[in-house]
Amino acid sequence: MVQKFWDEALAKFSSCCVVLGRAVVSMGLATLGLTAIAAAQDADAPKERIAGGYVIQQSVDFGGHIADYSGSRPMYDTLVNLQSGPRLLSQSLDMHATGQTTHTFFDTLTTSSSGYGGDPDDFTMFRMAKKKVYDFQGLFRRDRQYFDYDLLDNPLVPPGVVSNGYTFPQVLNSPHLFNTVRRMTDINLTVLPLSKVSFRVGYSQNINQGPSYSSQHNGAEGLYLQNWRNSTDSWVGAADWKPIAKTTLTFEETVTHYKGDTNYQLAGLGLQLANGLPVSLGFDNQKPPSCGDGNPAIVNPFTTPPTANPTCSGYLQYLRYAPTRTLFPTEEFRFQSARIKNVQMNGRLKYTGGTMSLPQYFEYFNGLDNMGVRVFTTTGPDKGKRVNVSADYGIVWQVSEKISLSEQYDFWDSREPMDSSLSQIAQTGTSMLIAPDPASPPSITAAHTFLGTKIQTNTVTLGVDPSSTVSFSIGYRYRARTISWTMPLSTDALPNGTSYNFDTHDNGGLFGVAWHPTRQWRINGSVEVSYADKAYTQISPRALQHYQFRGSYKPHDWVTISGSFNDLERRDNVFNVNHLDHSRSATIGASVMPSKFYGIDFSYGYFDVFSRTTFCFAATPPPPGSVPAPPDDGVIVNCGTNTNLGTGYYDAPTQYGSFDITVMPVKRLRAGLGYRISAVDGTTEFLNPRQVAGSLQSQYQTPYANLALTLSPGFVWKGDWNYYGYGESSLVGPTLPRAFHGNVYTVAVHYEF
Repeated sequence: MVQKFWDEALAKFSSCCVVLGRAVVSMGLATLGLTAIAAAQDADAPKERIAGGYVIQQSVDFGGHIADYSGSRPMYDTLVNLQSGPRLLSQSLDMHATGQTTHTFFDTLTTSSSGYGGDPDDFTMFRMAKKKVYDFQGLFRRDRQYFDYDLLDNPLVPPGVVSNGYTFPQVLNSPHLFNTVRRMTDINLTVLPLSKVSFRVGYSQNINQGPSYSSQHNGAEGLYLQNWRNSTDSWVGAADWKPIAKTTLTFEETVTHYKGDTNYQLAGLGLQLANGLPVSLGFDNQKPPSCGDGNPAIVNPFTTPPTANPTCSGYLQYLRYAPTRTLFPTEEFRFQSARIKNVQMNGRLKYTGGTMSLPQYFEYFNGLDNMGVRVFTTTGPDKGKRVNVSADYGIVWQVSEKISLSEQYDFWDSREPMDSSLSQIAQTGTSMLIAPDPASPPSITAAHTFLGTKIQTNTVTLGVDPSSTVSFSIGYRYRARTISWTMPLSTDALPNGTSYNFDTHDNGGLFGVAWHPTRQWRINGSVEVSYADKAYTQISPRALQHYQFRGSYKPHDWVTISGSFNDLERRDNVFNVNHLDHSRSATIGASVMPSKFYGIDFSYGYFDVFSRTTFCFAATPPPPGSVPAPPDDGVIVNCGTNTNLGTGYYDAPTQYGSFDITVMPVKRLRAGLGYRISAVDGTTEFLNPRQVAGSLQSQYQTPYANLALTLSPGFVWKGDWNYYGYGESSLVGPTLPRAFHGNVYTVAVHYEF
């Protein structure tokens, strides 16, 4: 059985890299036979190497993965995405000056990297410094974000939807599937880090690009290919001045530039018109689309591709492009000081004057929507600003040995004026086979919008330490918020340009306690309670309670037990809103390490997210058990054209647990075994009769095992096994199953030199 397993593993590995696979796996087989010999040996740990006046440590982990999975490939790639092949699992280099030699360029050089060769996440870190002269740090990260949870935005087309003999296909992947790559680069340099005046410069870049899908309703539900290419570049320059002891003044300039070049086009057409022109009737065909001539949506199912009714809502062409540029220069001044006896202060003043430019918005539609529009083109520029002024100041006064008084004041004032001028040219029609009517005169929409937010928060806290084992604090927090906005378009009741102001005021109390009854036992807790006189949105809380407790117990030096509890309760229980939500979590864990030869870690956690809010919705037919919307009588909620009243109920109680056992029976052999599981048993209000619980009732488990065998000082063979299993307790629904299980074997050689 052992030989059969390794033969199969070798065959899979060799398909990716024959030579490397044979070398690494053969080494693994050979070292298994040396276990007994190695167990009897007692080698010293690898020695550091000294060269050129540096203490040098280098290591590399080189090997590869053998991935084997069954079930849903999209879900495996969404949650795991580890594939077979050779890898540079990790690499590190550390150089530190011995102090006996003067070095011209650097005293410390450190670099490490991981994941290269095909893993979805990889990084490289580099640091070089010379005592009081400079400190340089660089970091590069790349991660591939694949996501295809097929219930997301899925219309849940049931099987057997037929039009004139043609069966509409089911949507088997998420209409918002994406496969993007994000690359992040950070570079920072500090000059004269220990001097009274030091300088810092930095640069960061974040690029997100790749294909994804998106959708939009325009008579029919169009599926779009969304080509991502968004990037953010940030430059930082700063100076730190320490004019006197225990005081630092900082000025920092940050310039952030954003480029948004994501565009949209039709992902596929799939059907044709009678003249052979490709067409799409959309992907949401839960029932055959209504067509202007009253005939079926498919007029001839026997052509290749099938022929669609030209009077149905559909797409012939669609394009959208909105190149966006934003520039955010920010000036910031900070200070911190403990120069005055028994007083500590810190403060910050920050100003941002950002600009946004959309030189030319372009959207083109060719098809037929349910309003009789055959073709439309929308173009025009947008521009806007974001001006933000924020400041905070904090002071702590140690009144006496046992009493302290602190105050924290925070100020935020942002203003966002925006001007847009869009021109739309539309042509009407009744059939996609007939040329559209002459274009109407351009419809110009010019709008000036404004959104402003001003927030002032003041917190005063009294701290008391009555004994060496107990301390507590009590505080009061007041927050005032003003939201100002200008209506961009006219309504029946209000003219264009009408401005509003919305004021809210929060009052809250805070209480905290720290209790250390013994050196081994520590308990900390805090309570925050607040109330607002108004709520800006339906889900904004008017009443809030936040409870946090943490504790740890260390009966022995080799045993640590810890636990925590967190409960955030928010309510807006006014008539016809009835909003209630909470986020609760509780954890407990323990670490037992009686010796370096074995140890155990385990943890358990419970997490629950709950929400309920009254809202209106339209559904035909209404879902089972739905409540019809009441008529508007000036007292009961007005649902307008919506036909049903819902509760917005959502509850997702989740439990997770893990344990890890590490053993080292002999000095050269270390092994580990563990298990992790996360299980959720949630429910929600289903507005679609075909909707299923999906991930709200699911389990994800990942047991694992690893082995490390030291062949000689600095030369270690490693083997690792990880199992990934995902399953759902509810029905699959009218789409592909999402359950999968997979095994990922990693074989590597660790070499220190």
